[in-house]
Amino acid sequence: MLYFVALLLSIVAAQSTYAADDIRDYAEFQAFHAEKTIQAIDLALLDSSELIERNPEAEELVLHTTLAKYVERTPGLRAIISTNRTGQLKIDSFTYPAKDIDLSDREYVKTVLNAGERDLYIGSPLVGRSSGAAFVPFARSLLDSDKKTLGAIAGIIHPGFLIKQDALCPQCIVSLFNDRNEVLVSYPSNTHFPGEFIEKINALNTNGVLKGTINEHKIQTWVIILKKYNVRVSVSKFANK
Repeated sequence: MLYFVALLLSIVAAQSTYAADDIRDYAEFQAFHAEKTIQAIDLALLDSSELIERNPEAEELVLHTTLAKYVERTPGLRAIISTNRTGQLKIDSFTYPAKDIDLSDREYVKTVLNAGERDLYIGSPLVGRSSGAAFVPFARSLLDSDKKTLGAIAGIIHPGFLIKQDALCPQCIVSLFNDRNEVLVSYPSNTHFPGEFIEKINALNTNGVLKGTINEHKIQTWVIILKKYNVRVSVSKFANK
């Protein structure tokens, strides 16, 4: 918690403080960007799901090529992958043929394989086993005509694409959280959040401001809720008084 306060203080040192309305407007701006990014990824996953569900016996190369086109048209999306019902990687838009990798222990794969429904699952940041690069997984179940699980499909995105990088507020901390109190991405990237801070953000039911004190320092945080995706976008700064 001390590190969190020290980091915030270093950000605002020697700089004028944004007005409350400016912080709200900036939070709404970042929330708009995050929502549009997630929508585009979700659309790519829905198109990919339909392709695979309608053509479960299609050649891997055909599916790989089409998924690669979906990735190319979707800003920030690095790859689309799919597994069979046991979690074994079957199609990878980035690599053909797909590597022999068992993903059944990955939380995002386990969750959608057991879900039996099409809700979008946004997982916590991970490191790719073959690439070694950080990513946030967006995943859905693949279902047959009887609604039985065929496998999992996931979009892989670098966390930084969820924040509008060319319009960063130098006096602010920008963060996205899923509904499981997990940080999806933050700017600055080495920000550490106290657990109770994230819990308060996720306890909000409507957009609004949180005011509180951390180690005797008053802090103000604007929170925008992306209700469709159970994601919260927050912008934090220390209060003037």
